[in-house]
Amino acid sequence: MVTIRAYSNSAEAAMAKSLLDSHDIFCRLADENVNLYGGGPLAMPIRLLVAEDQAEQAARILETKGPELPADFDPGTPIEIETRKADANEKILSELRGLQHGNQWLIVIGATGLAILLYLAFRTPRGVDTWSTVQQAIQQHDYDRALKLTKQVVSEDPDDYYAHAYLGYIFSQMGNLDQAEVEYSRAYQLSAKDLKDRLEAVKKRRARQNQINVTPRSIPPP
Repeated sequence: MVTIRAYSNSAEAAMAKSLLDSHDIFCRLADENVNLYGGGPLAMPIRLLVAEDQAEQAARILETKGPELPADFDPGTPIEIETRKADANEKILSELRGLQHGNQWLIVIGATGLAILLYLAFRTPRGVDTWSTVQQAIQQHDYDRALKLTKQVVSEDPDDYYAHAYLGYIFSQMGNLDQAEVEYSRAYQLSAKDLKDRLEAVKKRRARQNQINVTPRSIPPP
């Protein structure tokens, strides 16, 4: 490689190299860090080296007048430049650590959400899941499957009037009107009993409340 330019300013040397790089000219800087270890900026100029077969092209590119640095531009001393580089690298590393920390939180939140969904899926009451399946079977006109599932509920809880009402509907859709009437009647009896029990409980609570309200308060002695 041959030297085509020498610079006392590291910023100008870096700009020249960047210009050649943008034109695919193979080049590098020599002695750019020598001044960090002693001597002034002019003690050892920074040399711009290019491949010998690209020297003429590189020279023409560099002779083309480009944007000039402002008059008050101060690149700083080599030590200041290196300090700014170190600060920039530290900032980048800090941002990367922040992104890594944020990604870790995203993973934790995602795993927690997945665990909650799995918990809810396995902890959903069997009855709710069963009625959803029964309703799906009815919508698909698969009454045999709906009947089997509903009978399983009734076998576990014979007084579930909701299940008997479902059986009445299923039997009516299957054309078994006699059995449909039996199941609807049973559902009516159980629902009426349930409502009666609730009504009696409300009456008892109301009676107790009325008794408390009408009980005369004891008058304290003068």
